[in-house]
This record gives sequence, structure tokens and C-alpha cells, in this order.
Amino acid sequence: MADLPLSRRSLLRSAALAGGLASLPGLLAACGSTTPAPRRQQGSVDVLRVALPSSIGSLDAGKEAGIMNYVVGLLVQEALVGVGQDGSLHPSLAESWTRKDARTYVYKLRAGVTFSDGAPLTAQDVVASLNLHAKKGSSTAFAYAYANVDAIEATGPAEVTITLKSPDASFAWTPSPGTLLVTSEKFIEATGERIGTPEGKLLGTGPYKVAEFAPDSHVTLERNDTWWGGRAPFRQIKIDFIPEESTRLLAMRGEQVDVALNVPAEQLDQWQTIPDVQLKTAADRSLVTLAFNTAKKPWDDVHVRKAVAHAVDREGIVRSVLRGHGTVATTIPDPAQWGGVLDQAEVTSLYASIPQYEFDLAKAKAELAQSATPGGFSDVLTYPSSGPQLGRAALTLAENLKGIGITLEVKEVPLEQWIADLGKHASGIYLGWYFATTGDPAEYVNQLLHGSATGANGTNIAEYDNAEVTRLLDDAKGGTDDAVRGKSLGEALVKAAADVPYQPLWWGEAATAFGKAVTADGFGPYFFVGPWASKVAAR
Repeated sequence: MADLPLSRRSLLRSAALAGGLASLPGLLAACGSTTPAPRRQQGSVDVLRVALPSSIGSLDAGKEAGIMNYVVGLLVQEALVGVGQDGSLHPSLAESWTRKDARTYVYKLRAGVTFSDGAPLTAQDVVASLNLHAKKGSSTAFAYAYANVDAIEATGPAEVTITLKSPDASFAWTPSPGTLLVTSEKFIEATGERIGTPEGKLLGTGPYKVAEFAPDSHVTLERNDTWWGGRAPFRQIKIDFIPEESTRLLAMRGEQVDVALNVPAEQLDQWQTIPDVQLKTAADRSLVTLAFNTAKKPWDDVHVRKAVAHAVDREGIVRSVLRGHGTVATTIPDPAQWGGVLDQAEVTSLYASIPQYEFDLAKAKAELAQSATPGGFSDVLTYPSSGPQLGRAALTLAENLKGIGITLEVKEVPLEQWIADLGKHASGIYLGWYFATTGDPAEYVNQLLHGSATGANGTNIAEYDNAEVTRLLDDAKGGTDDAVRGKSLGEALVKAAADVPYQPLWWGEAATAFGKAVTADGFGPYFFVGPWASKVAAR
């Protein structure tokens, strides 16, 4: 992690974000006022003002699991376990947990925890929150993570026991913020489908509670004075949705924003002129990848997939589009995400064995010539409007593909449409954008490669179903020996790469700009995977 005056770009943890210009109340009178913003006294910040590069349609990450939904939601709700700065599991609402046997996990709840409405947290509240995703027929964004759950029980007033159908070495991460946000049983029953809406809002045990939510404009949070973690640093947090890049810049320049996410690379010079602004950066374990729908023509042809893979200048994209703030991705998990499973030498050896498709238009043309569509074809590739770097990367690919006879139309779409389209599995080619919420290397490997995750609303957007790869992933799930588990995961990555269901592009770098009034401790890959505002302070 680096802590610098604004001298890095931001690729932060802002993956699936929405498009369209939202209004920012009071922002320099719609950016036209010349009246300077009121200045604060040093060390005096009562209201934290945050600019997000996207609007969100729901406060409930279980309904809309974009990273910005987490940025807001994790200030209000918590999970049984948290993720530390190093990516390891830490106590949260559960003060301790044990794995009684290969299929049974027992969680002891922290004493003295209350929801922001004053009601105490009970084991039955946790059971109800888990069952939102684990119950038969659940269609939440987290349901896939609970498919292997056999039973969830309150086995004491402060104890929850989860029993699996079969052993799963990765399940320990499931009750963490990426796939569990706890609310009360009473709130679930009273609010139902309105959870996450402007009317229903959210209820949680976190440091803040929702005062107001306007999907196209802002969220206002108020301090939860009953938070078990202590007194939160700000009385209020005002989160404004500002998709337009220059508007965010103007807001920071006018001292009307304290925290700004998604500083674009092409505006770095302008951000660097703002006095006293800090940019905290870190590799963020994110993955941007092309995904080829192996169940749809002409993408069911491995020669087509290899042709496109050879047409991607990944090094050029990292150098020019990302300004060097990213790394060429050679597979799905970031090499730093293998802690406790493989050591660094083993990771290096594994990654050297994974088939790669270097940028070579002659090879691309030769592969296409061997396909069922040697004369080329046309298709459409979409990207979310909040990810302009994805769009620029896609345009460079489209230009390269022209030379071999493939016409690729690149289209920008809003977040909601992009996420919905990923779930339909109806397109031939996609851009996937993923952010790790755990320190487990299998987190996205299982989601993207396992045969059971195919079909509408499945996480395997390539519709890739290789029985041997699925078997290896199942072996890794069921294993308790890290070395054996790492070997199975590695073999699955090698075998899948030969079939090219995905062409990984880059592992990203996170960056967040902090204005002159505030600073933050512990910024790193998992900074936003928890009650992040509690680590922000006046300076």
C-alpha cells in the first residue's frame, strides 16, 4: 500500500457501477457557482461527504451485488466474520467459531450487540438472515454460496450451527461480508421485498443507519450510537452519486467532497493540482477478464476463442489504458491471494505452467482460419458506464479484431443492464469485472469454472462445463489439506486455460482520493470490505 499526495491513478474497488449523470445537491450550484465552498476548521469534521462514481438501485447487496452497494451497505450491516487487512478471517458478530467436523461450523455470537433500532442481536436473527439465501428457491445474489448448506440452526441463545451437505474447505468464508449481511428476523418479516428500497431501507448492527435513500441521487447515513465497535467518527455521512468524472474533480477542488472514488487515469494531472489531496493505493485483488460463451455460436469453437485471445494486447492495455497501475492477468486469482494454500515459490511455478495466448495478430488470424467461421463474424461487447477503462480496453481489442475479419461493436450500458445481461448468459462475449471479498484463491475460480454454476443467473458466465475441471474443483472443496487443495485448484486452472473460456486481462489497483480534511488508516485490498468509515479520521 502506498500513501501519496495524488500521484497515482484510481482503479479502486468500484467494479459494477451505474451510468448516467446524477445530481449532487449543493455542488457548486450545479457546478456553475463561483462562490467558494465553506472551509472547515482543522480536525473538525462532523459530516463526512463521499462521492461515488455511480448510483445504486438498491441498498441490499443481496439484490444488487455491485461493489458500490457494498461500499454503502457495509457501513450499516455486518457479517458473522470479517476480513482483515491481510485477507484473513477475523471476528465480527461472531466472537469465535469452530469447525466441529468436515461439515459442521459453530459460531458463538458476540455479547451486547444491538441493531440500530435498539433490539438485541439474537441467534434467530442470524438464522433468518442466512435463510434469506439458503432457503430452497432463493434467488438472491448470494444464494449460490449456500447451495451446499443442509441445515442452519440456533443451537443456543448466542450460538448458530451450520451443517453442510458435503465438506467444503471454502465455506469458512461464506458468512463474511461478501455473501452475508445480517439483519433482524422482525425486520425481514415486516419489510419483505421492500428491503433495500427508499421505503424499506436497511437495518443492521453497523456503525451507521440509513436516514434517506434516493436511488438517482444520494444516501444519507446517521451515526448508530449503539454500535458495539464504539463511537463512529462522524455524526453523518452524505454519499452522493456522481458518475461524471469532471464533476467529481470539481467537487474535490471546491472542498465539497472529503472522499472521492474512481479517479480516472486521464485526469491525474488535474487531480495533482489540488492542494493537500491524498491518494491511497493498493493492489485490490480485482480481475478484469473477457468471457466467451462456450454454449453459443461461434464462441463454442475453441479456435475462435483462441483467435480473440491472441488479438488482445494485454501489456499495451496495462501500459496505456491503466497507465501502469495494474498487472497483466495470467489466470483468475491474483497471485497474492494464495496465502495459506500455496507458498510463493509454488504459486510462481503454477502460474508459469498455465497456457498463455500472447498478443500476436498472425496467430490470431491463423486460429480463425481453422474455425467454422474463417471469414469472420460480428458481435457486441458491452461494458458498464462506470468503468471507462473497460470501454477503452474493449475498443483497442475491437480495432485489433478488424484486422482478422471480426467486427466487434463496443457499447456502454448502465450498471443495472450490465449486471442483468451477465445473468442472462445470452450474449456471446462479455467483460467480467470481479473484486475479491475474501483471501481464498478459490473465490472466483469456483464461480467462473464450476460446471454447476452454468445456466441463467449462474456465476459461470462462460457456460463452461468441463467434467474434469469440475471434479478437480470439487476435490479442492472437499479437501482439508492445503497443499492437496492448492494442487487441485492449480490443475483446474491449467486445464481450463487450454479451453479458453476466459481470457484474463488485468489484475487491478485500488485508489481512493481523500480531501484535505480527512485521512484513513489501513487502506488496502480489503479496506471497503467492512465498516470502512470507522477507519477515516479528521486531520
